[in-house]
Amino acid sequence: FYLNMSKENLIRDSLKLINEKKFAEALQNLQDVSEKDANIYFLIGSIYISIGKLDLAEENLKKSEKLNNRNFSVFHNLGIIAGIKKNFESAKINFLKAIEINENIDSLSELGRIYSNENNFDEALKYFEKVLTKDPNHKKTNLRVGNMYFQMNEHKRGLKYIQKATGLIRFTNSGIEIIQ
Repeated sequence: FYLNMSKENLIRDSLKLINEKKFAEALQNLQDVSEKDANIYFLIGSIYISIGKLDLAEENLKKSEKLNNRNFSVFHNLGIIAGIKKNFESAKINFLKAIEINENIDSLSELGRIYSNENNFDEALKYFEKVLTKDPNHKKTNLRVGNMYFQMNEHKRGLKYIQKATGLIRFTNSGIEIIQ
């Protein structure tokens, strides 16, 4: 029992350090754990992404996945790494796995971005629309949709999303509101 308690405290302390951007300290704490579980490997992998050590990030996230393949954040982060490494097929597979477990906004938006970059606008829109249904004011996705419409030469339509992303207009129940 005591061991579990100290592991929980260690995770809590490490999360605090991560939030304070004290990555080296958090990493040291987590690496000192003798019996690492899926959560510890996940945190170690996530810290490595933050400091740009992608191979170590990937290695630890895969260890986490082996111990628990139901954590959508593991697959989301693997998707991010694959995208940075320009392995877009692998990125798509990982984002789809993340979405299968939890239809989260970030994975949906990342998937939309990849399809948009491949000029597969119909597929991109499918994922972007799911995001905007959940959160109509999601900044990153509104920006991505706006840029996609610009790529498609639909400038007026694109501008509407970009203005929304930059906070110049806001959609409310009574319509559109201009923000001063």
